[in-house]
Amino acid sequence: MTARGRHHQAKREQAAAMIQVLERGDFATIEGLRDDPLSVLRTWPGIQLILAPESSAGSGCSIAGRYDDETDPPTLVVGTSRSYRRRGFTALHEFGHHLQRTNVELGQTLFAGLDSEGLEETACDEFASRVLLPDDLVAESIGTAGPAASDVVDLFVRSQASREACCVRAANMLNGAGAVLLLDDTGTVLFAAPRGLVPPARGSDQSKTPLIEAALRQRTSAQRDKTFVTYRNGDTSEYLYGQAAWCDDHEYLIAVVASDNVPWMPLALPRPGTRRSRYGTWWTCETPGCGETFKIMKPPCQRCDQPSCGHGHCGCTAVRTQRDRECTACRLTLPPRCFEGTSPICRDCV
Repeated sequence: MTARGRHHQAKREQAAAMIQVLERGDFATIEGLRDDPLSVLRTWPGIQLILAPESSAGSGCSIAGRYDDETDPPTLVVGTSRSYRRRGFTALHEFGHHLQRTNVELGQTLFAGLDSEGLEETACDEFASRVLLPDDLVAESIGTAGPAASDVVDLFVRSQASREACCVRAANMLNGAGAVLLLDDTGTVLFAAPRGLVPPARGSDQSKTPLIEAALRQRTSAQRDKTFVTYRNGDTSEYLYGQAAWCDDHEYLIAVVASDNVPWMPLALPRPGTRRSRYGTWWTCETPGCGETFKIMKPPCQRCDQPSCGHGHCGCTAVRTQRDRECTACRLTLPPRCFEGTSPICRDCV
């Protein structure tokens, strides 16, 4: 099994364990969370939930919200998007962070792997989508052959779940490497749910890719057998099979892209070697304090799609390092978990 395959399996197992933690409790049912997640979580013991403008709610999360465990009690911050469904998905996602950071068994699972932050984040998406979309409802829209773009739109129409939750559940049913994307009416990625494929970043422009360009130009559903996704560094994926369908009166676009085994084609084989690569080009490490310039001679990190310098730094390292701060007592640069709230002195020096 590939690294991405192991990560996919791990996030599903972690999300299932998170649901089991809820089912062992006696405060609320999964059905209650599904029907009205915001109301239930507002009264959940040991946490508080607040709404905030999306610009201040954002963080490293894949959705517009954040979990703040430096407050007492910890806070679920949910962006005030126009969609009540989306706020519900965001609240459940942030609640997933709370579960994983306060339950010993869930926390041990996180730190047993090499990419605890990545697993925590994707498990939150998986958890939220499974709460909102039970298996029997998903099966009514998506068959065993995997999702077409119209299937994802149908799942959204049939349910009370957000578009993001529908994308996550649909991506889990892909039979090959791929992703389910939510884009706005300009072709900008709002959310991406991958399975075995490096997804395009949130906020990236996909309007020039063959599939999205056709959907935007025609203002109808589109299908392309040779499309791709573009990355912010200028790279593209290998050729993908893709379908796109409009949602909510042409306000949002749902796209399904996959390397092979798509349900709308009788035979869809992978096409390796069609990716545009940076191999052999020069790169400067973006990690603070490093800045090494090196020639790219090996595959990029499978999580962030950035090359690694000679010190092993990639885009993941750069993001983590930006959150670190220096202890005024020992002068060591340490991650946020080593400090009590906003204290300038680390826990070891107090």
